[in-house]
Amino acid sequence: MKAKIIITIALTAMILTSCESFKPDSEQEIFFKAGSDFEYKFSDIELYDSSTHILYFKDVHPEFENIGQTFTFLVNGEEIYSGFFRPAFLSSLPTGPFISTAPLFYQYYALRIENWYDRKPDMRNDPRIIQALEERHLLHSGLSVIINSIECDDSYLSFSFTVTNRDQSDLLILDPDKMGIKLFHYFTNGLRISKLNDKTTVFTSTIDHLSPEPWNSWETGWLSKIEHDVSKTFGFNYPIDSPIDPGEYYAFFEFPGLAYQIERDQLIRANKRIWLGDIRVTKNIVIE
Repeated sequence: MKAKIIITIALTAMILTSCESFKPDSEQEIFFKAGSDFEYKFSDIELYDSSTHILYFKDVHPEFENIGQTFTFLVNGEEIYSGFFRPAFLSSLPTGPFISTAPLFYQYYALRIENWYDRKPDMRNDPRIIQALEERHLLHSGLSVIINSIECDDSYLSFSFTVTNRDQSDLLILDPDKMGIKLFHYFTNGLRISKLNDKTTVFTSTIDHLSPEPWNSWETGWLSKIEHDVSKTFGFNYPIDSPIDPGEYYAFFEFPGLAYQIERDQLIRANKRIWLGDIRVTKNIVIE
């Protein structure tokens, strides 16, 4: 009996020692490198929103002002993918993952990784990155957006879409019903419709946008809470001069969120996170 007790104690000690040695390695592991000078550990990360590919940090990092030319994501010391910091004023089209700078578009606690024209599958969703974030409870799913319907008559084009909270947290989103359709369209270009065969644009939003005063301000009254796994449906009536000809079309819409307006200490309000970024959604449609 004593031998069994001794063996049990020894095994328990080995397991605890193993766990203790794994934990600091796991949390202190380098996850993100920028340039040759800056390294960030998993313990520096607040969360990663996979719907917008925004990496949120626990603290503000002024060094993001001039952080370098390239970045790399790593898991277990292995490079998963790399990208580059790209000034927004460049006219060339980016290829591969990049982070827009000059301006950064977000305050110095959030970096958005974009990938406009890269091949599938998207490197930002590499299973090794997703698993590493899930294991550390850093992965958040953000929002999903779908186009429901587009109908056209002689005077109006009616557009309906649904936003769903896929996140673990309650989120605060821009609500066009609260802020007004003109102010909402300051943050988005709205609906665009193109011919399916040759991509010729046949419709773009006809709603005049209304700028905030001042331009970089925001109000809590614009936001609505959307709980986990809850959906909200919105609709617009766009004025048109003449109906769109019947046929097959490609519809594009960008659902917007706030960005540079939100400071780090404003991000969480009463246990609800303000959703930042935007989601681009497309759908092949038939207008009869």
